[in-house]
Amino acid sequence: MKRSHWWNRTNAGALIAALAVALAVVDAPRAQFMAGMDPGETLFGECRDCHNFAEGAGPGRKAPNLWGVFGRQAGTAPGYDYTPEMKASGIVWTETTLDKWLRNPGAMVPGTRMDFQMPNDEQREYVLEYMRNADLPGYIKAIQGLK
Repeated sequence: MKRSHWWNRTNAGALIAALAVALAVVDAPRAQFMAGMDPGETLFGECRDCHNFAEGAGPGRKAPNLWGVFGRQAGTAPGYDYTPEMKASGIVWTETTLDKWLRNPGAMVPGTRMDFQMPNDEQREYVLEYMRNADLPGYIKAIQGLK
C-alpha cells in the first residue's frame, strides 16, 4: 500500500500561493507604490470617508477639511464644530503632532470625536507624505512659520 504524504506538489503549490497572497495583503502600500500608485493617496482614502481635503472646501461629512492643516492650530478650521477639548488642546499641526494624532487621537486629546487610529508607522508616513505633497506650498509656508 502506497502512503500519501501531506507534502506533495499540490500542497506545496497551495502553500506558495497562500504565502504570496498573505505577503501582498500585508504589504499592499508597497505593492501599490511599485505599480505606480501612490500608497499615501490610497491610504488617505480612509480619511476621505470623513474629511475633505481640498482648497477652499468646507468640512467633510463628519470632520474638518484637512487642506492647509500643517501649521494650523487644532480646533480652528472654519465651518467645523469642534469639541471643547480639541479647541483647548493648544496643538499646532506639524508632522510630529499629526503622526502622534494618527497613531491614537483619543490618547492625545481625550474627548475628541475622532475614533480612527492608524497604528502602522509606515502607513502613517505614507499618509503624511501624501498630504505634504498635495499641498506643498502650504506645507513650505508652515515649516517656515509663515502661516
